[in-house]
Amino acid sequence: MKFTKIFIAAAFTSLLVLPSCSEERLIESPVDQFPIEDAIRSENDMRSILNGVYDQYSTSTAFGADILAFGDLISDNVFITALPSDVAYRNTGFLNWSADISDFGMLDDLYDGIVLANTVVNNTALPNTPNVLNLKGEARIARAVGYFYAVAFYSPNPTSNMNQEFGVPLNLGNYDPNQQLPRATVDAVYEQIITDLTTALSIMTDENPSNKGFLSPTAARLLLSRVYLTRGKAGDYQKAIDYADQVINSASGSFNFVSKEDYVKYFTAADINSSENQPETVWEINMNATSGENPGINSSLSSFYEFNGSKKRFLFTQNFYSTFASSDVRRSLFTSTAVPTQDDPRGIWTRKYFRTTSEGPFAQNVKIFRMSEAKLNKIEALFKIGNTALALTELNDFAASRGAVPYAAATLENILNERRKEFFAEGHRFFDLKRNNLGFAKLTNCYSIVCEVAPNDKLFVIPMPLRERNINLNITQYPGW
Repeated sequence: MKFTKIFIAAAFTSLLVLPSCSEERLIESPVDQFPIEDAIRSENDMRSILNGVYDQYSTSTAFGADILAFGDLISDNVFITALPSDVAYRNTGFLNWSADISDFGMLDDLYDGIVLANTVVNNTALPNTPNVLNLKGEARIARAVGYFYAVAFYSPNPTSNMNQEFGVPLNLGNYDPNQQLPRATVDAVYEQIITDLTTALSIMTDENPSNKGFLSPTAARLLLSRVYLTRGKAGDYQKAIDYADQVINSASGSFNFVSKEDYVKYFTAADINSSENQPETVWEINMNATSGENPGINSSLSSFYEFNGSKKRFLFTQNFYSTFASSDVRRSLFTSTAVPTQDDPRGIWTRKYFRTTSEGPFAQNVKIFRMSEAKLNKIEALFKIGNTALALTELNDFAASRGAVPYAAATLENILNERRKEFFAEGHRFFDLKRNNLGFAKLTNCYSIVCEVAPNDKLFVIPMPLRERNINLNITQYPGW
């Protein structure tokens, strides 16, 4: 019910700095309550509130688990084993939910982060020194991330030409418990995301964060390439290429592309010096072993994806696994160890998530943005502007970098298949399908009455929770729910 704080809950009257996140994790303890307008009196206050944004985004109902899990479960990538176990994610995986369901908590945490980011963006008490401008830029990127994922889940695709009045509420002011904001249009939300990201790039001078748990100008450029690729207005695909090129051409040092030789280690090495804070990573959710400072091992992605996980629920189909050539390095990120025998055909686990690192028996950092996305965003945008020759060249260059078989043509199907192979278990598939107005079918291992989803089906738009509509009468429900 955190989302309701944005609109209704009683306001806090003082700045509360709570020890929800250790200094090891995010340098400063974060604020994860809602501060009053004049709460920021120093750069340390600003940093603390920004760390609170990351704390909200790191929960199991946000980027700690749900956002990435939903991106694969609501697609043709993953099925939930028939093996009897607890009910976590079963409604999601079975594509069987209703508007009053209570387990879609991602909206709450995204807006909690947005409200905290607003406090930094809107601060006028501190002079705009270079460091303050860097912090304000970081807050704008964080706000853009929150709005992008909110509109991507809870609103129709911009190019669908359907129900474009059903964006998400745009809250850009400081915390006001009495606000009852209606949905903005989809276009207005995308305009705000672009404004935040481009403004951040215009004021930030620090290109390299202290660790990849912080958002950076590189993250802004990468997200802009995805935003323009998704919005799809006239000229947007060229802008997607331009921002992708900025990421690609700046690769060096702290931001660079993972090699084929290091690819598997990047995902599976228990030594965090090989798997965390790596050049391939643009932004990741920092984890540590302190209780209450990560989604919790039993709620982390590794609990559901990894074959040694406590719940061991999410399996990939044999159909998908068979698309990887034996020479493809990504094939090594699967294992058939101890797969449930109840499934026919049997599924296969991924090794992208594991539960023990060199720091202790808890989940690894969760990779959200990666450098490789810039190349794949560019390839898709090249295809959409009609430059299929260059798209094919770059598609095959990317496939070769993974040891994959080259493609005969640059078709949308081939481009999305390469994205599917690169980003499986990282939450991209739902967005790739939705962005291109494509449906999907669970051809095997479908244990639900819903095994096929048509393009523009209401299942591509998460319903606004009943509890929010009961509190804020200005929030309208998406048609069909």
